[in-house]
Amino acid sequence: MDENNINQPEGAPVQPQYAPPPIAPQPESGKALGIASLVCGIVSLVFIILPFIGFIGSIIAVVGIILGIIAKKQGAGGAATAGMVMSIIGLALCTIFYIACIACANAVAKELGNNTSSFADEMSRLLEGLQ
Repeated sequence: MDENNINQPEGAPVQPQYAPPPIAPQPESGKALGIASLVCGIVSLVFIILPFIGFIGSIIAVVGIILGIIAKKQGAGGAATAGMVMSIIGLALCTIFYIACIACANAVAKELGNNTSSFADEMSRLLEGLQ
């Protein structure tokens, strides 16, 4: 009996042995982190146009900056650099627009507060005239 045919019954045809298929190369982790940094930068730039939730864009931008730094240390190329640049721009603009929205809301609230008191005075005068 042949050594290759140990598990086969007598008279059965010999099955050829195949090698397993080669494993596909995995992307480098630095490259994947660079792409993740780039996506975070783009998403943080999208959050600029959404008032009062711009702080979420700032958080995403910080994550993008951290991922970009790690990717650059692992030797990633252009995607990591682009992600870091977009994340830094996104962080700056999200912060500026968030502060501007807070300032505008504060100014509107202050103006409404001033007009509300004069409106109340006018209403009390009208009610006194009706009595």
